[in-house]
Amino acid sequence: MRITLLAVGRVMPPAIRDLVEEYRERLNHFVPTRVETVAEEKRDKGMTSRQAMDREGQRLLTRIPAGALIVALDGSGRMLSSLELSRQVDQWWQAAYAEWVFLIGGPDGLDPAVKAIAAFTLSLGPMTYPHMLARVLILEQLYRAMTLLRGVPYHR
Repeated sequence: MRITLLAVGRVMPPAIRDLVEEYRERLNHFVPTRVETVAEEKRDKGMTSRQAMDREGQRLLTRIPAGALIVALDGSGRMLSSLELSRQVDQWWQAAYAEWVFLIGGPDGLDPAVKAIAAFTLSLGPMTYPHMLARVLILEQLYRAMTLLRGVPYHR
């Protein structure tokens, strides 16, 4: 089993990159984890937000392995507490997917075609976060879920 975080975006500043790497390494103690960035669409004159989302979505879709559990991160998704997320993670674990893929869209969000194929849509809450911080938040919450499931004293 492996977790992949696919995020549309740009090169992260060192402080954010270090936090992403910190939680990726922590999560690696439970399950191999990788983080990939799909380049944010550069807007030509006349390019609409919809066109940019479509292009970003197509690039995301090409990187999702067949048979993977797809989780879209989107403000319209389900808001879960950390304990509820750990229960959901346990259900996904029991379903024995070979890979879980978490998707973070660009500035305009995820392409509707990408959201349509997701098995689960998760919201990190009603606030808007920079997409770079969303990477840190989901990795930390996945790590927290794993520690809850394994009885590791991290969650308090």
